[in-house]
Amino acid sequence: MHEYYRKNKGKLQKEMDGYLKLVRSEIEAVFGKSYPQAFAEIWSCYEREMLEHFPFIGGDSSSGTRNLTGCMFFVAVGVVGKKYGLSTNDWGRLATTLYERHFDQMPRLLRRLAGGLFNHCPGLVAKALKKKDKRNAENAAKNPGSFLTQTMEPTAEYTVIYHNLVCPIYEFCKERGYMEYLPYMCNLDYVMFRAFGVSLYREKTCAAGDGLCDFKIKRGAPIPDVWPPHILDASDPLK
Repeated sequence: MHEYYRKNKGKLQKEMDGYLKLVRSEIEAVFGKSYPQAFAEIWSCYEREMLEHFPFIGGDSSSGTRNLTGCMFFVAVGVVGKKYGLSTNDWGRLATTLYERHFDQMPRLLRRLAGGLFNHCPGLVAKALKKKDKRNAENAAKNPGSFLTQTMEPTAEYTVIYHNLVCPIYEFCKERGYMEYLPYMCNLDYVMFRAFGVSLYREKTCAAGDGLCDFKIKRGAPIPDVWPPHILDASDPLK
């Protein structure tokens, strides 16, 4: 285990608990035991099978680190839940519910402000994303395998276009055998943008073997549903 993760185990355990408590009753029903007992089993799996093997991708200086550690909280529930009869699809629905509740906790005003930036100030968003591209590139030069992104020029249809070129979550899932969970994790992006009132439209994901994930904000379009996962339907143009 990298020293960064060793030092932050307590913080990560507390963060995981904060997320999983949002679906406490559902976890107890699946596991057939009290939440503290179920959580202890999930954390043990996370620590042993995931935290022990995470690559170092910048630590606190990289926002992508929290994306990696946080996404795998969800996957740990699926891995352990499988022993109790939790199917991958039912896990995906549970993860979606959890993430919806997470954003429901966010003050409505804050969500409206975030969405307003995307919907009404796309130039400012693009400028901020380009700065993030630069920071990600500098971090990736020091820590290979870190997130690498590229902000594209807007079009008449899409006001913000953002590509994720390298995804450590995808690489970790591929390496460790968790690819069955990845499509559902990619789909959670729709949950976040829906909570902000923003129309995310995408056509490519790493989970589908496209080599990148695209994030496109479509001007004046309906906000896509968050379930069922777009990527799992071959006829659905939104991955």
